[in-house]
Amino acid sequence: MSATSASILDHLDKIAVIAGGLFAGTALYMTIGEVPALNALGLDVHWRFFPYMYERAALSQSIFGATAGIAGVLHGTRIIGTQYYRNLWITAGTIFLGMIPYTIICMLPTNKMIIADNKRVQSGSESQINVNTRKELLDKWAILHSVRTIGSLIGFGAMVFGLSHHKILRLGW
Repeated sequence: MSATSASILDHLDKIAVIAGGLFAGTALYMTIGEVPALNALGLDVHWRFFPYMYERAALSQSIFGATAGIAGVLHGTRIIGTQYYRNLWITAGTIFLGMIPYTIICMLPTNKMIIADNKRVQSGSESQINVNTRKELLDKWAILHSVRTIGSLIGFGAMVFGLSHHKILRLGW
């Protein structure tokens, strides 16, 4: 194993915590800052803004979530002698990895409906979704996103807790 590989493996915990913190922080900001602010600006602004928000957030959140998940699970598998911390890291990493299928299965259909309608409107066609349904879709998305926020905060918290006990762990494979 090269020195670079060994060095990266020795820092998987920190990589997981940084990526998990970025994911959880972004999700929390969207839940308590961005969505309420957009709601205050009105349904039309929120509806039109959604595709732009989604386009930017999807890329960063998928990278942060996958990085936190993979690094957390790999770090957990390296812990020798204490099942508690091993399971803590593997569980925290799995929470982040679980965000990927959750997003695809639960959130993507709603995202696609909102984005497709926005594309129709931008191309000059009329919206196919009435005002009440728009509100319902945005509210549904906010609830689904809150689940990701809570999950990521739990996963991140577990990683920070695990990192705070790092000095007592023995690593290897």
